[in-house]
Amino acid sequence: MKFLYWNLNKKSLYNLIYQIANQHDIDVMLFSEMDFDLPKLLQALNPGESGIYRYISRPFEDPIIISRLGDEFFTMHFDTSGISVFQLNPIIVPDILIVVVHLKSKLYLKTEDQPFYCQELASIIEEYETKIGHKRTVVVGDFNMNPFEQGIIVSNGLHAIMDRSIALKESRKVSGKDYYFFYNPMWRHFGDYPEGAKGTYYYNSSNPVNYYWNIFDQVLIRPQLIKYFVDSDLQILTKAGDIKLLSPAGLPDKINASDHLPIIFNLNLISGGE
Repeated sequence: MKFLYWNLNKKSLYNLIYQIANQHDIDVMLFSEMDFDLPKLLQALNPGESGIYRYISRPFEDPIIISRLGDEFFTMHFDTSGISVFQLNPIIVPDILIVVVHLKSKLYLKTEDQPFYCQELASIIEEYETKIGHKRTVVVGDFNMNPFEQGIIVSNGLHAIMDRSIALKESRKVSGKDYYFFYNPMWRHFGDYPEGAKGTYYYNSSNPVNYYWNIFDQVLIRPQLIKYFVDSDLQILTKAGDIKLLSPAGLPDKINASDHLPIIFNLNLISGGE
């Protein structure tokens, strides 16, 4: 089952979304900062009368969820602006808990405040994992933090680490309490590996510390889902079909696309990760 996440920066990118969905055979699309005509997008995604993709209705509109599966496969558990928690139950394969986030921007929040919101998010995730009775959870979206920042890695935050072998231990004890891991596969997509994107978001500042490229858009995987996660299918896209998402300077094309690059990932639920 293939997923797309993209912060659209309020751009009308109907054709680009269609190109990605068609080229990569996307099952579930998740969009932040979508500020355009939803019927036009569905028309672009469903040429003729195919009716393949549907809008999954929910109270808030960030993120937007569009899927080839109908509403009956989605159970909403928690929904507020910036955080959605829903259960995807494809019937013949294990159900999974999906958490889609668009956390507060560094433009409006101090860096030292961001871990607080990650702790709140971690509590929400654990609450619904307890209610549902499993930890087959994936968290995806625009975290507005890099994988190495405190809110992402701290034990009482998202506790997401780069090493899958450690993540498979499921948890570690800190001050006598067990904290569960997430596996964060985005680490290896920094810099010049692999070819193409050097991150998902570019920002050049005059501050003493300047990363230039950031990976704000991430997918985090609980250990119980690692066997289903196809690491080689995780991509930061630089093209939509034959259309480049980067400017001639090699930066996200803010004019013709978005200031964020999209990510896609695959959960091989049907074969059980084999």
